[in-house]
Amino acid sequence: MNKKAFEIQFNWLFVLVAGTAIIIFFIVLVTRHKDISETSAKADVLKSIESIITAASVSTDTVNVLDITNSNIEVGCNRVSIGGVSRQYQKLILFAPTLIKGNKLITHTLAFNAPYRVTNLLYITSPQIRYIIIGSSNSEFAKEINKSLPIELKKEIYKSIPDIKNLNNYKVRFIVFEDFDVEDIDLTNLERMPNSDVTAIKIIGDINKGEIEFYEKDGTSWLQQENSFYFGKSSLIGAIYSDTLENYECNMENVFSRINLVTQVYIRRTTSLISQRQECNEYYGKSLVDLGNVLKASSGFNYENINNLANAADSLIEQNKNMQENSCILIY
Repeated sequence: MNKKAFEIQFNWLFVLVAGTAIIIFFIVLVTRHKDISETSAKADVLKSIESIITAASVSTDTVNVLDITNSNIEVGCNRVSIGGVSRQYQKLILFAPTLIKGNKLITHTLAFNAPYRVTNLLYITSPQIRYIIIGSSNSEFAKEINKSLPIELKKEIYKSIPDIKNLNNYKVRFIVFEDFDVEDIDLTNLERMPNSDVTAIKIIGDINKGEIEFYEKDGTSWLQQENSFYFGKSSLIGAIYSDTLENYECNMENVFSRINLVTQVYIRRTTSLISQRQECNEYYGKSLVDLGNVLKASSGFNYENINNLANAADSLIEQNKNMQENSCILIY
């Protein structure tokens, strides 16, 4: 009887162990299949973003709202990642918040000129992010920037600093013009949001160029980061979409690198135009000097180079007008 009872207990123990092993096997199999499916879905989203980046190189001043798999897309300097799937790029120009959540993407492109067409700037964001523009009633600059931002964005514009309420957006971005101070914005109702999810810029300048102050929430106060600069409306729009100074300046360094390459092409072209018409040589000679100054200014993204670039661009615009009036082949 004892032997028979032992055999019964052993059989049940064997069934229990074997059954547990089978269950664990299927759990591992299902989990692995789920992980593979999720990784595949993330890779598909990244491929979609790569297609968007490619399309942006040929389309200007376009806005699209795209449906995607519900994702958390992280954007860094020359890098886009979703979970464990990541892509590293060379000289990527993509202005975006550090985290894009949800199942929709808003894409936006604008041309960057210096003064000739250099490249398209691509912006990507989420309709779940809240953009709050604060500019005085007589600020045409603030109105122009508001008009330039897509209507598909969740954006608000105020003529004075409003009482900010928490509307449960996962990120809030303030765009403040120089009539107001970022420190005067009360963050009490946004206190529970992570500091990195509440950011601001203050714009000091005009539509052509200026300075940008970057801020991040620190509890119920503001912490000012280092300042940066912009050249033209399209780069300023890039600062609005980029919620960190690092990502903004990384993109602008890539833009200036592109200016360098394109300017070399224009220098070779202008050099080849000299002597084609004697009466045009004066304009081509002056343009070559200006193009050389643009080339020097494109060596790096900083305040001095932006000023030099702006001066050279203004002079090139003037030379191009002179050539048009004298029926010369235009520089651009």
